[in-house]
Amino acid sequence: MTVCPCCSAALPADDVVRVDLDGGFIVANATVARLTESEFNLFLTLWGAKPRMVSKEQLMAKAYWLRTDEEEPNDKIIDVFVCKIRKKLAPLGVTIDTIWGRGYRIIASGRVPE
Repeated sequence: MTVCPCCSAALPADDVVRVDLDGGFIVANATVARLTESEFNLFLTLWGAKPRMVSKEQLMAKAYWLRTDEEEPNDKIIDVFVCKIRKKLAPLGVTIDTIWGRGYRIIASGRVPE
């Protein structure tokens, strides 16, 4: 039995994808995916737009909106974040599709609550 990392309650074994906004994790199939704060913010941007695509520029703006220095971060960092998020979400049946040259979108094979 897998338990919730926050409250130690048993996790549901169904395929419903649940996003815990307070805990910063995602649950499906009795599996928990823990994301860093930056990864979780980018995930929420993609999750909120599903099934639509989110451009790399939109993701950059979300990731670096508080940045105060003049140096512009390399946009390849978004590719790195997406790669890390993909690995963590794969066991949950959630994938991130690449729309080549444009951006990304989330596809959930599990059920998504309304």
